Amino acid sequence: MPRFYFHIRCHGEPLSRDEAGLDFPDVVTAHNQVLRAAQDLHGAFVVRGRSPHDCTIEVENASGELVISLPFAAIFNGQAKAVGPHSVG
Repeated sequence: MPRFYFHIRCHGEPLSRDEAGLDFPDVVTAHNQVLRAAQDLHGAFVVRGRSPHDCTIEVENASGELVISLPFAAIFNGQAKAVGPHSVG
């Protein structure tokens, strides 16, 4: 199963790298997981007194290729939606 790494990039800060990664059957499943993860991460930002709206979740595959880049703002504003099997890639 392919491995995907979920990094967080915030304006003016170094990239927060996911060193462990997660296994998903395909990039579509990884994309939909980004949406769920963003909801979980929103609370972590709030606890730190920060807004995630100036941050992006970047997903790389095991080869280090960027396969998904979704701004938190797009996720929370409803512009990023879950996708079906032939929508991403």
